[in-house]
Amino acid sequence: MPCPSIVASLFAGSVLCLGALPAVACTSMVFRAQDGTGIYARTMEWGATDFKSELMLVPRGTEFTAQLGDGASGRAWKTVYGFVGINAGGLNYGTDGMNEQGLTIGALFFPGFAEFQQPSADQQSATITSIDLVNYVLGNFKTVEEVRQAMPGLRVVRNAEIEKQFGGPIPLHHVVSDATGASIVIEYTKGTLAIHDNRIGVMTNAPNYDWHLLNLRNYTNLRPMGAPPEAIDGVSMAPFGAGSGMLGLPGDFTPPSRFVRAVAFVHAMAPVKDAAAAVDAASAMLNNFDIPEGLVREGGSADEYTQWSVIADTRHKVYYYWTKYDRRMRSVDLGKLDFTAATMSSFPLDRERVQSIEDRSGDFPK
Repeated sequence: MPCPSIVASLFAGSVLCLGALPAVACTSMVFRAQDGTGIYARTMEWGATDFKSELMLVPRGTEFTAQLGDGASGRAWKTVYGFVGINAGGLNYGTDGMNEQGLTIGALFFPGFAEFQQPSADQQSATITSIDLVNYVLGNFKTVEEVRQAMPGLRVVRNAEIEKQFGGPIPLHHVVSDATGASIVIEYTKGTLAIHDNRIGVMTNAPNYDWHLLNLRNYTNLRPMGAPPEAIDGVSMAPFGAGSGMLGLPGDFTPPSRFVRAVAFVHAMAPVKDAAAAVDAASAMLNNFDIPEGLVREGGSADEYTQWSVIADTRHKVYYYWTKYDRRMRSVDLGKLDFTAATMSSFPLDRERVQSIEDRSGDFPK
């Protein structure tokens, strides 16, 4: 029986006109183990600055107020759910995280296409900035469906003052998943909200989600099984080795290529039975999207490299991560955290920026 194409029957969307875009390279994946464990995984690429990211704990009842710029304040809220998240630049804005209900959200760059809503003086109480969205979602919702219902009533704008602290504009779109396995992509283009069902479990960067789905039609031949030998006038023509079913899989680091590659990995992976196997599979797949410093450049400088990667077990509420500086996997079990604490807290992702290497020399018989 022929092996089915990985990306067949997954397509919908429209074509957008593309211009020159800056290099950005975050990749996210969502899938489930056979026991129902939901896994969310992503890489964080950035090169303009060292994010010096911290892992932050935000207790229940933490108060936030969106700062809209020029002294204006937007929506104020108090978190219903505690969460952990990874910030950037020491600022209390999450770029990724999971809450105690197993809801995850990741912010990925969306340059050339992200265009948020315009501020409105009579809607400030319903307004947050694009970089508030991770904290807002994690603190207020437990399911993707709740997020889907709430987003149309929220006004999301940009704040140029805060963007300066990050070193430039922050065009974002967001991937949300929950413990049920549901996932959506949230995008703002031309000031309009779009919420896409993320059934294929993958997102990268620009263009928009619908365009990426449409582009998958160029790769309907991809399959995990190798191509069978062919005979031409009695001469056998066999593939040189394993992997011929993936011939044509793009290997570069552009967002469209990474999207196709991630879809192939997620939908060709061997079934995994439980959380431990799923985390192992996710880490192996994420490794294929690592960008060493210096490989992806714009204007002669090393603009893109992988700073950190995360995996979230949304069923058991365990958040895993590793960094460029120490590839040992570390974990935070949300069930062991005190979400009734009085204040937020944080710590650097690395105690020391030194690779954790175990010396096994002494294990040989003496």
